[in-house]
Amino acid sequence: MMTLSASTWLMSRIPGTNQRYTIEQCLSAMKAAGFDYADANLWNLGGRNAPLGQDNWFEWAENTRAFADSIKIAFRQTHGQTLSAGQWDDPNYPDADYVWATNYRCIEVTRILGAGWMVMHPWNLPHDPLYSRKKAREANLFYLAPYIEAAKKAGIGIAIENMVDFRGNRRRYCGGDPEELIELVDIINDPSVGICIDTGHAHLSGIHVGSFIRMVGPRLQCTHISDNNRDGDTHLPPFMGSIDWADTMRALADIGYTGDFSLELGSHRYPDLTRATWCRFVHDLGEDLLTMANRNV
Repeated sequence: MMTLSASTWLMSRIPGTNQRYTIEQCLSAMKAAGFDYADANLWNLGGRNAPLGQDNWFEWAENTRAFADSIKIAFRQTHGQTLSAGQWDDPNYPDADYVWATNYRCIEVTRILGAGWMVMHPWNLPHDPLYSRKKAREANLFYLAPYIEAAKKAGIGIAIENMVDFRGNRRRYCGGDPEELIELVDIINDPSVGICIDTGHAHLSGIHVGSFIRMVGPRLQCTHISDNNRDGDTHLPPFMGSIDWADTMRALADIGYTGDFSLELGSHRYPDLTRATWCRFVHDLGEDLLTMANRNV
């Protein structure tokens, strides 16, 4: 049976300010709303001025685990570090080496938090209208190999996330095509490597989410759940965009998925005063979606 979770991105930066919620504030609000599981967004926590960018990052991870245990909230998946958007196209992006190094910290933090899987974005070649699946596959096999090895030593798995495929003359990201992502994971052929389906990325790429889930089948180890209207990766709550949620939940039931149903929604523009209401809404909506899935079992 699936477990309901949400990304700690649910409460990241306090809207309208330059302040960041602490992980303790986020986990406390999630627990009060009814969550028993959280998805640690280590990407958000991995910047130079964020916890994983500090010298005491290991102590921070141990303290976070101790706090989570004290309020009885657990981690089953995390999100590792990566580049974003145009950073992939900048060969001189100054923080690239920092990002790659920090991702090894993310693996260790995932282990400390007790999660079994860390989600990673695939490597994305600089934008080229003549996209080459072969070049992208070769680049990813080279890029992912040391992280997979480090993760195995830490006793965790790596779930590769589907990206956005805009097609046409716009940017193509590796793994935006379902067959490309499945092929990559099948070539790696390691039980500690699976797939994370981001429903928003799939929908934005013009892919029917339920069909994608059925294609991936037992390779599915993690999820990032959000909605959009195919006008951007807006991370809306389910039913506020145009994804077919009835079939999406049916598909998860069809393949017998038992991992986290992890809502990846961000804090949007909800002010601090409404954070408890926002977290309760997300939790209750998630519970209703799981009920939809259970009715299809």
